[in-house]
Amino acid sequence: MFRVAICDDLEEQLKIVHESVERFFNAHEISSFEIKEYNDPNILLSDSEQNWDWDIVLLDVCMPGMLGIDVAKRIKEKSEKTKFIFLSVSREFAIEAFAVNASHYLLKPFTPEEFDEAMNRAIGPLVVNEAKKIMLQMENGAIHSTDITDIIFIESMGYRRLVHTKDGVYEETKKPLSKMLSDLEELSPGQFITPYRGYIVNLDAIKAITNDRVVLHNGESILIKRGDFRRLKDILFKWAFRSN
Repeated sequence: MFRVAICDDLEEQLKIVHESVERFFNAHEISSFEIKEYNDPNILLSDSEQNWDWDIVLLDVCMPGMLGIDVAKRIKEKSEKTKFIFLSVSREFAIEAFAVNASHYLLKPFTPEEFDEAMNRAIGPLVVNEAKKIMLQMENGAIHSTDITDIIFIESMGYRRLVHTKDGVYEETKKPLSKMLSDLEELSPGQFITPYRGYIVNLDAIKAITNDRVVLHNGESILIKRGDFRRLKDILFKWAFRSN
């Protein structure tokens, strides 16, 4: 059974989202589901403390007293499997939603097609993708194979290219940074950006973008070019909520 929670302080929005969820499940011949509505995020959190097994939570971003982003963070502390779909009239909180691994950020008013895309991203079947690997040529002549999803960022320091990954830092001794970027772009178009001279960053590793830097999930931060904030924020938004 799919267990779905909807939280919005406006009753008419609760009705619209509820009907959209029912329409989606019925269209996909899913008969086993439960939907609960909440017009107060505190009541949702109280219920969630008793039972943390929501499959999907659809949250209005801006509600009196508490942001939907903060509600998601609280639920996520106890239930990693819960998928979140945020609903908002603007993109203002899109990057924050991305930071809690939202399945989708849906702009109001939405079309049935847009809603279905959001739901498909949340409950779609698991897809096992073939690992995409880049070969790093090490100083001692060895070759290290690295899955690009494990790359956090790459920095160029003089003649050294340091590849920061989830399991350590490796030094690439042969390829220039421009060649490494073109290799990554060929494997996964659009996934890697250059926020500042001498750096390549994996968009999936970014937690937030401020006026002067990108902040990574591992706590590190990298400067961005002056005046590049809006462009990078738009790139991150499009990458995070791209259609698969």
